[in-house]
Amino acid sequence: MRQFGLVFTYSFMERLRSKAFKIMTVIMIVLLAALIILPKFLSTAAETTDGDIVILDQTGIVHNTDGFKEQVSDSYTWRVIQGADLAAEQARLEKEDEVLGIVTITEENHQPVLTVTVNKKDDSSAYLGQLNYYVQNLYTMSQLERLELNQADKERVTASLKVQIEELKAGSKSITTTYMPIYLITFLLYFLIYLYGGNVATSVSVEKGSRVKEILITKVKPTQLLFGKVLGVGLAGLLQFAIIIGAACLMLSVNGGGTDIELLGFQLDFTFLDVKTIVVLSIFFILGYFFYAALFAAAGSLVSRSEEINQVTLPVSLLLMGALVLAVFSMMNVDGSLATITSYIPFFTPFVMFARVGMSDPSLMEISVSIGILLITTLAACWLSAKIYQIGVLLYGQKPSPKLIYKAMRSL
Repeated sequence: MRQFGLVFTYSFMERLRSKAFKIMTVIMIVLLAALIILPKFLSTAAETTDGDIVILDQTGIVHNTDGFKEQVSDSYTWRVIQGADLAAEQARLEKEDEVLGIVTITEENHQPVLTVTVNKKDDSSAYLGQLNYYVQNLYTMSQLERLELNQADKERVTASLKVQIEELKAGSKSITTTYMPIYLITFLLYFLIYLYGGNVATSVSVEKGSRVKEILITKVKPTQLLFGKVLGVGLAGLLQFAIIIGAACLMLSVNGGGTDIELLGFQLDFTFLDVKTIVVLSIFFILGYFFYAALFAAAGSLVSRSEEINQVTLPVSLLLMGALVLAVFSMMNVDGSLATITSYIPFFTPFVMFARVGMSDPSLMEISVSIGILLITTLAACWLSAKIYQIGVLLYGQKPSPKLIYKAMRSL
């Protein structure tokens, strides 16, 4: 047991002291900060006005500019000018001296005419639609005033369509707002499992290639060497995972709980990260890591040189990547057959079931069954990996065919 503790401590501290661990942790926290804090900062910055838009009204329907700021755009300073000021404002517009556009409202043949003067057509694209709608309403209201209708008739004529949404499953998670956060966390889960699983395979192959393994196995049992390394690297990964998730939760709490976050037009909602989801995510990270790390370790023990590690770990890497792709496809319909079936297949469970938990509401029984299957399969993978590892570390100069491995395992 002492030898196991030494291997475990060495593997854990080696990962903890590495530059990759520190740099990766900082990069992930910076990326999360950009995702969570940057949208709010940008929306605050957007509250400042971009410039002036002046209004020349020749119909008498504009009484003040409050409506333009509230219903068209608050990114600009709206000003009403008189006809005598038009030439000066046009000169300022051409020189781009704070004036971004001139809105002229006239009337021809009893029809309103809205003319927007800008330096380039694109300059008006941000507000033209809302401006058209608002001026149309102003003109309609002014015509109703001329008809001398009573207040009740005015309200009936101008009544807008009332839209109501009756949500039968009130409180259920919205796929629209949870898709992007779940996608990012699932990718983080894949990345960390691949990173640390690959580290185990690389470490095993390097020790074997340098013949350090021949010295180690005279002092430490192969199974103690394997599981000490897997647990040590895994604990470092779990610590990094906890730091990143903890930093995300802290930033969300400071940022108002994770609601009302908008990035590049996507509405993001991180409120699904409750205690239950974080616990499930941690369990899937731990079991997913041990499952794939065991496969990576077994693969790493079969090569004679570290240069051959990519070739022998390729099937495991493809399996892991396939799990991520399946999870992304499952996010389109987290209650569909594809997501439901693959969430019980151990190779895909850590990613697909987490997507289901984050974007839907699977029952506790479904979650428990998938975790149970993954736990049993992980124990089986560790047992099989230990057998292959005991054989693989002694193979030098021989191609590790399945037949050779099977025969060697039967002799153990």
